[in-house]
Amino acid sequence: MVQRIRNTEKGSVLILTFIIMTTLTAITVGFLHMTSTHLRGSAYDVASSKAFWLAEAGKQKAVWNLKTPTGSGGQGEIWTTTGTTESLGEGSYTMVIERWDWALAANNATASASSGEVDHEADKAIDGDDTTWWETLTKPLPPSYENITISFPYRLTINKARYVAPDDQKRPKEYEWQVSTDGVNYTTVFSNASGTMDETNEFTAVSNVNYLRLWVGKIGGGALSEGMRVSTVEAIGSKITSTGTVDVMKRQIEQTVAVDDATETAYDQIDWNEIVPAT
Repeated sequence: MVQRIRNTEKGSVLILTFIIMTTLTAITVGFLHMTSTHLRGSAYDVASSKAFWLAEAGKQKAVWNLKTPTGSGGQGEIWTTTGTTESLGEGSYTMVIERWDWALAANNATASASSGEVDHEADKAIDGDDTTWWETLTKPLPPSYENITISFPYRLTINKARYVAPDDQKRPKEYEWQVSTDGVNYTTVFSNASGTMDETNEFTAVSNVNYLRLWVGKIGGGALSEGMRVSTVEAIGSKITSTGTVDVMKRQIEQTVAVDDATETAYDQIDWNEIVPAT
């Protein structure tokens, strides 16, 4: 009887020991796994941070290139590239530069006008198609003026604007470029009394522009019953996409440079946006 009790006690001790050893093993394995995961996560975070700041460095290099004329070592305001890669530190950055038209409907701009013929409304001037046009219902003559207003998706700093007219007789002749923040109060930044069919006009850089208006007093000619035609209205700048790479880690940021001029004072570096998260 005593021997049986002792054997039972030994069996219980073995079972308890096994349970304790199993528990300790599970805790140890779990701790090692957690430590390994933490270390991998830390390495991931470090690489991700490095890639992000490389992307930032590439963006700043791109802005410098756009601001700086070729004679001073930069690329100038009309520089574009489908991918320029430079090494820095433990990785690299790749810059992609596109010409960017904020007046396009495809870039979320909208247009309205004082009048418009059926199928030739204001939106035809920002549809990206030079074969379509906005046409007014009447001929602009004092005191009856015509205008088209472009609303941008965010505030810009601009110092250049362009229009293209498909018809010499119906082109803007006496006109002004006007800008506004609120769409109510406008300031004239450029005026011309002898416009041609394709005009690019430069003026002192203006910040906080939400609206750009082409205001027309007279056109090139044509009958009294004929309206004015404008196929394109533009406000051009650059769009920067910069990708930082460390090993297989990539981070990508995007920024618009909202002016078409190689002077630093005209650059309003708005719309910074990380468009691709760490991968």
